[in-house]
Amino acid sequence: MREVSFLWERKRPEDFIVKEVSDFEEDERGEHYLYLLAKRNYTTKELSRAFNLSYAGMKDKFALTFQEVSSPEFLGDFISNSDGDRWFALKFLKRIRRKVKVGQLKGNRFAVNLSGFPLKERRAFVNYYDAQRVGGNWERGRELFKKLLERPRRRLKWIENFLLDSYLSHLWNKSLELYLKERFNGHLIADGGVRFFIPEGLEERLSELPKFWTILGYKKKLLDSEGYYQEVLREEGFTLKEVIEGLRALGIKGDYRMSYVSVSDFKVVGSYGHFFLPKGSFATMFLKHLQAV
Repeated sequence: MREVSFLWERKRPEDFIVKEVSDFEEDERGEHYLYLLAKRNYTTKELSRAFNLSYAGMKDKFALTFQEVSSPEFLGDFISNSDGDRWFALKFLKRIRRKVKVGQLKGNRFAVNLSGFPLKERRAFVNYYDAQRVGGNWERGRELFKKLLERPRRRLKWIENFLLDSYLSHLWNKSLELYLKERFNGHLIADGGVRFFIPEGLEERLSELPKFWTILGYKKKLLDSEGYYQEVLREEGFTLKEVIEGLRALGIKGDYRMSYVSVSDFKVVGSYGHFFLPKGSFATMFLKHLQAV
């Protein structure tokens, strides 16, 4: 199978612009204060710690990003700071009843610099977890999971949850990849030490695919994914039964994730590609599918 490298790269933060799409209702007596946070070369977590902010989603550091965040106190109408090649600004919008929580967004609008990028326009892509989620982390997650199978516990550290999520994301990717390889021709694209199978002709056959693919957990039905998880886990040295029981002991319920995403509003203006993606999808994964080979 042909393998190519992912050719898109950001050379400056302005090459990757993202704005959250959310809808928080104003409440003039609300106890929380909604702000628009714009930032360059800062992480969301860094600024949330500095100002005690609550957020709906993490935004890239090496990017130009816009998102709505909340504060339990009024911070002023406008705060900004510039420090060399990084800056941020907080603009007060309105009062709201409850604080912003993770996941409270519809999705994100992107403007990505595609100058020099070999482009093949596509309208759908496989919703894999991208390299920033799994690359360099899923192996550590697997080793941690092996230890936790011996002595499971419900109270995990943040880094342990992160590594387990990475491993479950890897398993999700690989099980869906097996399913797709049975049905499509395609190629591999490599990024950050991770390879992704990119099927050809996906858009014309979306109706043949399951809309959702199970993220492993003890409360979710496996549906179409069961046999494929069994095969992937066999290669990993596990049985599906022991993994599900281990996740039960850890209190990990599982979920359903869209197996593909349709993109209806992609357009190129100048050197920038503009598009909207629902929450939980990776813009860089869409770019991998757009890359002409």
